[in-house]
Amino acid sequence: MMRFFSFEHDGELHLGVERGDARHDITRGAVRDFGKRALVEFLANDQLDKLIESIEGETLLLEEMPTVFTWLSPIPRPGKILAMVQNYRKHAAEFGNEAPPKPVWFGKLASSLTGHETAIKVPSWVDGRVDHEVELGAVIGTYAKEVPEDSALECVAGYTIVNDMSARRIQKDDRENKHPWLRCKNFDTFTPMGPYFVPARYIPDPQALRITCRVNGEARQDATTADMVHPVRKVISEMSRWMTLQPGDVIATGTPEGVYNLRDGDVCECEIEHLGTLRNPVERPS
Repeated sequence: MMRFFSFEHDGELHLGVERGDARHDITRGAVRDFGKRALVEFLANDQLDKLIESIEGETLLLEEMPTVFTWLSPIPRPGKILAMVQNYRKHAAEFGNEAPPKPVWFGKLASSLTGHETAIKVPSWVDGRVDHEVELGAVIGTYAKEVPEDSALECVAGYTIVNDMSARRIQKDDRENKHPWLRCKNFDTFTPMGPYFVPARYIPDPQALRITCRVNGEARQDATTADMVHPVRKVISEMSRWMTLQPGDVIATGTPEGVYNLRDGDVCECEIEHLGTLRNPVERPS
């Protein structure tokens, strides 16, 4: 299995790959052989398979990782981030609701993204609960419009982990005033994503993955993606009726039950089988 990741070093975007226990910087090789350094460029030009083949064939330059670097979201600035509303029945129930009978979603902003091992920073004036929400993220790899459900997974280039942070008091206010959920979901750093992008070839069934979240080592969420009300293929098909999905778009497919408040100094770990662990410390001034 190969797991790709994006990182920043000396102020520049770099591309890396993990194989087994080894991580390599493949930026110079990707630029030299493909003229590209960002993962989304490979998706947009349908060259992900060629990149994988060049690594398997040992023709791509693999370099040592720098000692100091900053993890980024695998897709640092997606064109769209679309997030499902209450796509697990038990999560809907813990808020006294029933899961929507048809897919319902909202938008998240690229400015809310942050990477693995970077801090979730809650503004000092935000009171009430600020919850973690571990979610399977599906990364679109082609232009998709009005896609039939039975072929919708062919549009997925790969998968990642998303933590859809939620400021509950603000969300409650917006609900009561019939406002969209834009504010409560889109503070800077409120969408940790990563650490890896795992090509879809390694994840034959996105509905067969264990999905968990731990806070300071204590289990909070523990479920399986089989519990989704609307599976990934249905979500993609429905969304593509309303808009054209594009390479690099990310769909956060909903969170299972067990969401709860994060406090200053907490360490939140979101884990999905085969996709790794997304770890973020929390900074929440009193």
